[in-house]
Amino acid sequence: MDPTALFSYERHVDSRALHGRTLLVTLGAFGDAGHAQQILDDHVLNSLENRVVGRLDMDQVHDYTGNRPVVTLDRDEFTDYERPEILLHEVTDPSGETFFLLTGPEPSFQWERVASSLRIVVEQLGIETTLVAQGFPAPVPHTRALQVSRFAGDRADISHPRPVPATFRLRSSFTSLLTMRLHDAGHTVVGLAVQVPQYLHELDYPDAAISLLRAVHEEGGPEIAIGALAPMAENVRESIAQQVAASPQLQEMVRSLEENADRMGIGAPIDDSEVPDAEEIAAEIEKYLAGLDGEDDTEHDEDEGPSTPEPPRED
Repeated sequence: MDPTALFSYERHVDSRALHGRTLLVTLGAFGDAGHAQQILDDHVLNSLENRVVGRLDMDQVHDYTGNRPVVTLDRDEFTDYERPEILLHEVTDPSGETFFLLTGPEPSFQWERVASSLRIVVEQLGIETTLVAQGFPAPVPHTRALQVSRFAGDRADISHPRPVPATFRLRSSFTSLLTMRLHDAGHTVVGLAVQVPQYLHELDYPDAAISLLRAVHEEGGPEIAIGALAPMAENVRESIAQQVAASPQLQEMVRSLEENADRMGIGAPIDDSEVPDAEEIAAEIEKYLAGLDGEDDTEHDEDEGPSTPEPPRED
């Protein structure tokens, strides 16, 4: 099927006048740990000048029955239908430079065709680097600096390597395929995955979005001020600290994760030649990646695997 018929520019937009060095992709995957992608999108679109310049035809690539949109029933009238959309935004950073942001849910169908369509868009816009940002739950404590793992079609494209110290086979996300197909076509693409404490992955966790924004700049993307995210993150940290202080069970869990983090060197730059206990690190990460794989399209089963305390809730 023709990939050029899947993406369209807005009627008021002259696509020939669009150009930017960076495309930032925040399409959904298995989940959005800490709501990192959502918080990042909201921050960028609410703090920087932007406009929608194009979109994918969702009726061809979205599973409406598997991922039902939300609609409001106001007594006897339907209102506020939340239409699923994959949108391309043109954004102007504080220095006046243009970059592009691709937002929306993960496509349900026609992955290869979507990847081909986006490759064409990348080439039309003159994109030099595509950055894929996401969050995933990991066995790390909230008291340590969040780490951002990096991946790419070619590891030589990564400016600040943060590799996962093992090899895994797991069910793919669309962004994994997109990374490979863009690389196959000769484009530079780097993935950024922030490690969110697994006991906080269902909460709004602004620190995750802050870490992604910093990693975006480290990998050659725009420098975006964290602005309003800073006080939001501070409020969340204070709330978590209060709830942990009130729960001996949570304190014990956090202490255990801190000991593991210190033993594995988490919280400091990773030196591939001096990673301690690599097999242990790989076993821990594999366990949590396997948990992610099993949660796809299902509710979390508390009877599977080691139990953890109920995650703190924001007041």
